Amino acid sequence: MEFKRGQFFLNGKHSSEFNVFMRERPERLSAGRVVELRERMGNDSIAVDFAYYKNVERTITCYAKANTLQEVSFLEDEISFWLDMGNYSDFIVYFDEHYIYQAIVTSPPKFTGTRKSGVLIPFEFTVSIRPFKKNRIGQYWISNPNQLINTEKYPSEPIIQILGSGDIFFFINNQSYSLKAINGDIIIDSEKQEAYRKSGGAFEILDHKTLFKDYPILKCGENNFRWTGKVTEFKVQPNWRRKV
Repeated sequence: MEFKRGQFFLNGKHSSEFNVFMRERPERLSAGRVVELRERMGNDSIAVDFAYYKNVERTITCYAKANTLQEVSFLEDEISFWLDMGNYSDFIVYFDEHYIYQAIVTSPPKFTGTRKSGVLIPFEFTVSIRPFKKNRIGQYWISNPNQLINTEKYPSEPIIQILGSGDIFFFINNQSYSLKAINGDIIIDSEKQEAYRKSGGAFEILDHKTLFKDYPILKCGENNFRWTGKVTEFKVQPNWRRKV
């Protein structure tokens, strides 16, 4: 996927499909860590770290260009439909195209064009962005790795697919993970905190096959892998990530 200056991808569509461009880069507030300061009688406050981050909101200022004056209203309707979102989607922007954000439109497009605007359609909308963006390199599957190196500054939540049968054990560094009675394959999704497999277009939940409490993470730096049991293939999608 290629991006010219001002272009972006959101809700499954490239902005070029609507001849839409960002007018300027939005203000970029970083995702804040959730910490509560609690007062202690006769002493300073203490910090309670909840160990997660809040979404950030960004206002995206854009313009579109219609082919004719008669097309202006039609193009506004098409843009409104495109940005009518009920769930998060991938969001990729021209100035940070190596990372994939997760965003949802929280304020629909507001069109501010006048008669003087002609075929230009200025508008803005607001998105809420999840606290972490994913490195596009980390979206590729890696088969039977012995070691993966996380060069980002935060641990990642990988997706692991194991093809095999019977009871299987796998290890990431010194942490062990147990699986029981595997029949074919299992996907361990640390981001969703679920285990499942895909059957056609449906998902079969396999949480009962896992014998561990905490889902795998890939810490910063070296991550070493090994496994035992009847494993045909051990695949990892690392999901390297960086805080927004």
